[in-house]
Amino acid sequence: MLKHQMKFALMSPLRTTALFLLSLSLSSPASSQPLWEPVSYGLDDSRLHLVAVDPQVPRTLYAASLRAVYRSDDGGRHWSQRFRTSGHAEVMFLAVDPFDGPHALVATTRGLYATADDGRHWLRAFRGGTSEEARCHVVFFHPFRRGEVWLGTAGGGFVSRDGGRSWQSAGPELSRRSIRYLAIDPTPPHRLYVLTDHEVFAGGTDEATWQSLFSLAATPQPLEEAAEQADEAVVDETASADQLTALAVDPALKDGVSPSSPTTLYLSSLNGAYTSADGGVTWQPLTQLGLGTASIRHLILHHHSPTVLYAATPNGVARLLPEEQRWEALYAGLPTKAARFLAATDSRLFAATDQGLYMLDLTMEQLAQGNWPGAKALLGDFVHEPSIGAVQENAIHYAEVQPEKIAAWRKQARMSALIPKFTVTGDTNLTDFRHWDSGANPDALQKGERDIDWSTNVTWELGDFIYSDDQTNIDVRSKLMVELRDSILDDVTRSYFERRRLQVELITDPPTEPKAQLAKELRIQELTAILDGLTGGWFSSEIERNGRR
Repeated sequence: MLKHQMKFALMSPLRTTALFLLSLSLSSPASSQPLWEPVSYGLDDSRLHLVAVDPQVPRTLYAASLRAVYRSDDGGRHWSQRFRTSGHAEVMFLAVDPFDGPHALVATTRGLYATADDGRHWLRAFRGGTSEEARCHVVFFHPFRRGEVWLGTAGGGFVSRDGGRSWQSAGPELSRRSIRYLAIDPTPPHRLYVLTDHEVFAGGTDEATWQSLFSLAATPQPLEEAAEQADEAVVDETASADQLTALAVDPALKDGVSPSSPTTLYLSSLNGAYTSADGGVTWQPLTQLGLGTASIRHLILHHHSPTVLYAATPNGVARLLPEEQRWEALYAGLPTKAARFLAATDSRLFAATDQGLYMLDLTMEQLAQGNWPGAKALLGDFVHEPSIGAVQENAIHYAEVQPEKIAAWRKQARMSALIPKFTVTGDTNLTDFRHWDSGANPDALQKGERDIDWSTNVTWELGDFIYSDDQTNIDVRSKLMVELRDSILDDVTRSYFERRRLQVELITDPPTEPKAQLAKELRIQELTAILDGLTGGWFSSEIERNGRR
């Protein structure tokens, strides 16, 4: 019975979170880790090393191999190639404009390319004055300033304040340096962090000078500490021992508004990781226990319920457990260890690997560890579904009871006064009219034409401009329409939120009995059918269009 129930639940992708929690209560702790799901079916190249999410439309994904960039508009169900390099050029980085989704930039070893139409057409936005400057390593849109773009190359840093049309040097401190990564503090004044091969610089985006915060040459490597903690943490012999790879910024927000303590920084390299709890003044080696390698290719912070640090390594994806001073590998469902890059939305983590793109449901991952998300984060798991306002609007238009229709009736009734009433009347006299020919034959009696009378009449009812009899009929019809609209809105609102309450209950308090689980699943399907009936099938089709895996 349970086996069949679980198969039924899997038929609906909206129930996966609830099913996951139900399985937790029926399985051993070892099997409670959430599963990675493949989201790169149909891609021509499975060896991916980059992934990006459109900040405005989280279901829009970009993934890149060394030779091409791909785009998905439905969360990874379908992909299309949008960019391919020529010659021996390689894709190094990609970024999506947070203010203008169709605008994206791709950094390659032979310049920077830009698109303004979702990747259908591309133009070279930066060539560089030297071969080093042409080798673009990283590109970064300022998340709080429209049109501001930062570019890191093998020959220095550059900034554009017009969306990439013109460029200038980012400062003498960064000139002729190989810049590998860019990050920003999300709290004002939005300090920018720049990673070169060996150093970390920080400065305001309006400042002309940069401050060095970290140098690999002046910082002890964390390898000895890792070796003492676990023999499994070994150096990646194929990697450079002194190259920085990524930096993550934790602003330590208080109530999500203002900083309550100095910014915490996490820094990774191909041979270790470091952390600073005072905004980069002092640094400490970050534990490697549980990683199985010293090499971290990329790391990101997920700032939701609670803040978690994730790392991509040659051994897969891992999550930092700060209280236990160790990393936990997230391997379930991931067929490869070679994770190269990470990206996240409010509720999903994406990993680019040498065997494709994979997605981890972070809500499920948090619940598996007992980290219950807040209400906002929990409801964020349903962002792929239409809002109540959108459902109400579509139901009103489907039933043709929108307020604009009544206004149109009244306007048409007033304008009818401009249309005249046009009448034509005619009359024929059947009496024969005869007369003597007054011409050459005066003795002949002639029969004349019949007498035909006709007239036309045009009238305007100008009083209808003020009030007409039609207004009375409109008042009656509008009253009935308002009552019908209120009834539809009431049905939509009750069905929508009853359905949402059941969805949340399946996540926060999943039934342990299969029969109770089935009853809730059926009720959700019934409410979905009601909403489809009220919107002409739009509700389910919109969920399908948004795409969710």
